[in-house]
Amino acid sequence: MPILQPTRLYRVQTDSHRDTILDGTGARLRGGRWNAKGTPMVYLATTPELCLLEYMVHLEGTPLYDVPPLIVCEISVPENSILFLEQSQLPHGWDAIQAKPSLAQFMAEQFAQHSILCIGLPSAIMPRSPSRNVVLNPMHPDRVHCRVEQISSLTIDPRLPTATSL
Repeated sequence: MPILQPTRLYRVQTDSHRDTILDGTGARLRGGRWNAKGTPMVYLATTPELCLLEYMVHLEGTPLYDVPPLIVCEISVPENSILFLEQSQLPHGWDAIQAKPSLAQFMAEQFAQHSILCIGLPSAIMPRSPSRNVVLNPMHPDRVHCRVEQISSLTIDPRLPTATSL
């Protein structure tokens, strides 16, 4: 029998919430593009740079130098636990700047239909990128097989816009 290799995913978040990396608490409290408020979900990506870009787009004008310390989390999920969807499989308007509430319902239906731990999707910010966002359902029974493998501080490069004060 072949040895299954875990899949590596990434998450960028504030260091102050390192205790809840795989709980989906933030998404449960605020909702997101792919989940309704009240539904826990963990937003990850296949590359750390897509995580940072996704984090930055939600800063709503806050300069990077005003953001609390950030960490990059490397997370392993069981092999074959991600269903990847292509743009053609997503509802019309999935990539709109203002997410429609129907997207959360679509995602809930996908998780129910496929009974899978994670769903991979194109980024609404960079839809043509080979990197993918991954939404993890922390209520799925396979969540117990997910591991935070490494946590490291994220140093913001001062060349990024708003990374340093003038």
